[in-house]
Amino acid sequence: MNLPSLNAFLAGIFCLTIFSGPCAFAQDTARFSKSEADLAFRYPDAFTINPASVRVTLISVDEEPDMDYVKLQERPGDLNSVLVSIEKIVNIAEKIWQIVDANKPVVNIESKYATAYPEGITSASQLSSWSKPKVASYAFYAENLYGAVMVNAKYKVAFSYNGTYKGKGKYLTGVAVIPTMADVGWGYRFYMSAAVPDSTIANTGTDAAPVAAMQLKLSWKIATALKQSDGTSVYYVQGDGYFEEIASPWKRNELRVEDLGSAAPLLTPGKVF
Repeated sequence: MNLPSLNAFLAGIFCLTIFSGPCAFAQDTARFSKSEADLAFRYPDAFTINPASVRVTLISVDEEPDMDYVKLQERPGDLNSVLVSIEKIVNIAEKIWQIVDANKPVVNIESKYATAYPEGITSASQLSSWSKPKVASYAFYAENLYGAVMVNAKYKVAFSYNGTYKGKGKYLTGVAVIPTMADVGWGYRFYMSAAVPDSTIANTGTDAAPVAAMQLKLSWKIATALKQSDGTSVYYVQGDGYFEEIASPWKRNELRVEDLGSAAPLLTPGKVF
């Protein structure tokens, strides 16, 4: 057995005997250099996230003056021959998208967003009365087993709301997650992705006065040469501007997302990454 093969074999045995979670090195060897792997094996506590240290904190909820945070990728079509169903809500934009890949924001992240429009609408410009965008700012923080900060990130959940069609309804556009900072320790890889399953797009109003709603799933992963940690938060966004985090790995004794039928699918083991 040559040296690289022996190293890979020993790495797999080390992970299986020491750690109960999945072994990132065995799965994603190419993501880590030899020096990162060597130091991780010598100092495993330095390359293992302490689950109790992970925090996602709401910093503020503000109003943006305009929609410059996002670049809408929509072309308004001719509605003269289109039947617009105001009570049927659809997302014509992204369903799943990457936000941070290996510690860096993805290219063209400003063009990644979700919508909740009446069926038949092809552009936010076909709706009117949009309110100024609402932005919730969050801090993400994680330490290793020595107590050193390995991930210090910030992001924003933004959306525009109150869009109407011929004076009816309250719809959403530009529902996005914007990474604003990612300070990640050496030997660590940080990933974030978003998803808006069609099963969570809903009309929470009436057929005559619809109110669009959706649930935004934000998933994160922290990986080292030894181990990976991951988790998910779920944000509820409504067309009248209501916003709430309804599921998080770090909350206890609060609203259970399992009690919300359309949110339950978001807690299944399937990962976006």
